[in-house]
Amino acid sequence: MKRHITLLLICLWALSTAIASAAGSITGNVYTPNTERGMHIAKSDAGAGMMWDMSAPKNKKKTERAEIWLIDRNINFAALPYAAVQKWYQDGIIPANQPIYHAVADEKGKFEIKDVPASDYYVMILDPNGKEGAQNLTEKVSRDELLKKLPHADEFELFMVGMRNCLVQKVTLRDGQKLNIRPGFI
Repeated sequence: MKRHITLLLICLWALSTAIASAAGSITGNVYTPNTERGMHIAKSDAGAGMMWDMSAPKNKKKTERAEIWLIDRNINFAALPYAAVQKWYQDGIIPANQPIYHAVADEKGKFEIKDVPASDYYVMILDPNGKEGAQNLTEKVSRDELLKKLPHADEFELFMVGMRNCLVQKVTLRDGQKLNIRPGFI
């Protein structure tokens, strides 16, 4: 009997360890210029080019950092109370027990969101510099799809995005996977 209980406890421990390790992580780099004089890439219908801001103070590092939000594509926003949505939009407080994750990129633009369950997600990157960036068609479709699902999307745009550019990418995270995404320039 003692052996059966010990064996059962070992099996339960192994099962709980396997479940805990099933969560994955999402990492990436947000490609913003490193300095005020940093190289900027400009794209338009007429072509593309590079420029440097030579009038900016020399070697001044940007202090603003990109925000990254990870939102489950299957989230039931209709189940969220209005007050919880408002706290999220206005104060950045994630509604309790919801598959929404947040990170801020470091000074080099790197970010990581750990312990994320396997699922399909929207990765939303908010540009700290308030400059409009070029989006490819896939990113635009992903952004439009996310905005249609969000409750009170106009308030989301006002409070969360504001004057910043919002880049949205769809990703699928599998059990135990460390997914490194490569978002475009913002």
